[in-house]
Amino acid sequence: MALRQAALVPILVFAILGSMMSCSEAPTQPGAGQGVTPNLPDGASGWRAVDGGQVYDTESIYSYIDGHAEVYMAYGMLRCLSRRYEGPEGEPDIVLDLFEQASPADAFGVFTHDRDGTDVEVGQGGRFRFGWLSFWKGSWFGSVYAEGESEAAAKAVIEIGRAAADAISDVGEASPLVAELPVEGLDQRSVVFFHTQEILNGVVYLGYENVLQLGPDVDAVLGRYERPAGNAWLLVADYPDEATAKAAENGAEAAGLETLRSASRLAAVLSPEPSAVADELLADVTGGD
Repeated sequence: MALRQAALVPILVFAILGSMMSCSEAPTQPGAGQGVTPNLPDGASGWRAVDGGQVYDTESIYSYIDGHAEVYMAYGMLRCLSRRYEGPEGEPDIVLDLFEQASPADAFGVFTHDRDGTDVEVGQGGRFRFGWLSFWKGSWFGSVYAEGESEAAAKAVIEIGRAAADAISDVGEASPLVAELPVEGLDQRSVVFFHTQEILNGVVYLGYENVLQLGPDVDAVLGRYERPAGNAWLLVADYPDEATAKAAENGAEAAGLETLRSASRLAAVLSPEPSAVADELLADVTGGD
């Protein structure tokens, strides 16, 4: 964050770093697109912007991120604002990317993919590691990356990220589904909010048959548990209607997953060790009933 779910970190790191390191010409300048455009900072700590920045839409983002745009598109990406900063002589460039997602819950969802590192007070949640800062605020996910390591660059990365977050006027809430995960034994850094099978497979691999009927209109949250009774992943999902939830329940049970459904909400236990912990987790989802 061994099992297949350990692949999540490299997948997301490559996706984010790809957005920093695979730049192509963009079609427009900041100001185009939906919603309010934050004023990208001009620089910090001796780093200065090399130009006015670029905007990537849902088509040009594929050339910018060079094959990894699916991560952002899975959360309803609307656009990406990008700006490069040049540092003092001998210091690495820094790249700021702000991704406008479909909702605050989706911005939070992108943020949940890599929760390693140190907490920093940037936006509504920030993490810093290896010269890379990620944060979310409102409907925006931010990524600030130094193309080399130094103490000065690390300081500038955080300052540029904080200035970008301060320029975002909207705030929002994470998905309310996060609060539906039982607290006991939950590894808070493992929590992931998502919609699609592809994102789930990056955490716990279930194969390519979409037995859980996941998709853009499904909200789901996943968390890893370590309890005296055993370890497991617990998924809670809200479906657009009861019929879809029922189909997901049938598919999950056919795949050997233990589930519990209430109307259009489904809970499922993945990779329980031993299997008895599944009953305990499902009972806790309903408050012990």
